[in-house]
Amino acid sequence: MEERENIMRNLIFFDVDDTLVIRKGKQYYIPESTYKAFRQLKEKGNLCFINSGRTISEIDSVILGIGADGFVCGCGTYISYKDEVLLSATIPFKLGNEVIKDLEKCGVDWILEGKKQVYFSSVPSTTQIDKFKKGLIEEFSLPFSIISAETAHNIEFDKFCVCLLPDSDFESFLNKYKKDFTIIDRGNGFYEIVPKGYSKATGIQFLADYFNIPLENTYAVGDSSNDLSMIEFAHTGIVMGNSPKNVTKYADYVTDSIMDDGIYNAMKHFNLI
Repeated sequence: MEERENIMRNLIFFDVDDTLVIRKGKQYYIPESTYKAFRQLKEKGNLCFINSGRTISEIDSVILGIGADGFVCGCGTYISYKDEVLLSATIPFKLGNEVIKDLEKCGVDWILEGKKQVYFSSVPSTTQIDKFKKGLIEEFSLPFSIISAETAHNIEFDKFCVCLLPDSDFESFLNKYKKDFTIIDRGNGFYEIVPKGYSKATGIQFLADYFNIPLENTYAVGDSSNDLSMIEFAHTGIVMGNSPKNVTKYADYVTDSIMDDGIYNAMKHFNLI
């Protein structure tokens, strides 16, 4: 408790892919300047959190090694500080079972993302999700399973993503579940789907309340459409220079690209380091 009182610090939230890390060949890469920025931020007493659409099971050793104080994962469905889990939400089995049946019925490729592992559809495809699946199989040791809709029952997952196929009927799925889920259009037929009431923004609010830090002292850094909730909610929204225009237009500040020391330069710009 003492750690949370009488200290005015900044809360800084970072997306993962193409913000903190970038794919180089078969490996994830974090610029040395980003490690330096994290060290200096923490030396000054700031709190640094990963705020990602990835669930905690998808956080690999490269990301863990950056030294964040904690994690907001699965678009706000999981929050931890150091070794303590502060919030954890999972889609109820009854709703999840129905979702899986309807995903199969409407003909999409899907990935179910949980705290312990991720589950891929067994139906062959050439979508973005299938590329991610092959990447996990070939390059990484993250926990995953490949399952069929027929055998998927009482699966623990917090959120999910879908990719449309040529004959998909996603409109019927949207109409049925729009009251249960927030559906984020990531472009090119790729959708990220999160239970209502959870987002990267709710993760910021939760931790601002937890540490008794005013929103004026919150910063969020991201690069894509699923970062918009936190970029708009935080007092200062920072967007990477490698981001598309439909994201940069919401920024309070556009920094350099990830490979041009964008994280370090942004923290320097706001005198956080």
